Amino acid sequence: MQFDSVLLEYLQGTRFSNGLQAAYPFAEDDFLYDTRINWLRSICEDKNVVHVGCVDHELAQVHHKLKRGKWLHAHLMEVCKRVLGVDIDAKGIEALRNELNVTNLLAADLLNDPCEEVTSGRWDIMLLAEVLEHIGDPVTFLTQLRERYADVTREFIITVPNAFASEIVSRAHRGVEAINSDHRFWFTPYTLAKVCIDAGLLPTQVLMCRNGVIKSRAFLRNRRMRHQPLLRNNIILSARVPDAHTG
Repeated sequence: MQFDSVLLEYLQGTRFSNGLQAAYPFAEDDFLYDTRINWLRSICEDKNVVHVGCVDHELAQVHHKLKRGKWLHAHLMEVCKRVLGVDIDAKGIEALRNELNVTNLLAADLLNDPCEEVTSGRWDIMLLAEVLEHIGDPVTFLTQLRERYADVTREFIITVPNAFASEIVSRAHRGVEAINSDHRFWFTPYTLAKVCIDAGLLPTQVLMCRNGVIKSRAFLRNRRMRHQPLLRNNIILSARVPDAHTG
């Protein structure tokens, strides 16, 4: 789905409402119910990609995801023309090299370290998958990424948990918040787009997807998710630096 011109005016702050009802013009693709990994494989296929936060939280979690076919970086290594995994966790990067024989890795702080492996290349995508919700100041973080890497990166792809996810809402009705204990924020399509725009990035597309396995036997849930995209548990947003004539 995309943001129409009226909604963009609210996102850009030229119009204001304290009770905005953001309605999204769904396209045919929006009713395809698929996993985050499958969408990202498709988006990143044959592309040059910088994968930010490739280590995950710890190596044990990487091993667990590998066994279940859910470690994103492994999928990217299969489909990308070139993928560079970047993480601030130097020990984790070293463990990936030594224990899993993963190459094309960089242990670095993208905002402060030289990162010549990134700045000397030409990248189709800088992918921030399940990163932004861990950042204390996401607008400043994205702004600084744009300032440092826009000249070498065509597109920024961001994925985050969806605050409207049906399972989140269901638990909330029971007085429970189910959340990763390191998360700082919940996002919706609108608030994620607002953060990007405040950071100087123009959202071009939003996909709602499933972070996890889609079980074929969950027929009723799958049918509901196909028809109600906003209830899926993950958001994929594509953004770019706007051209001068688009503001």
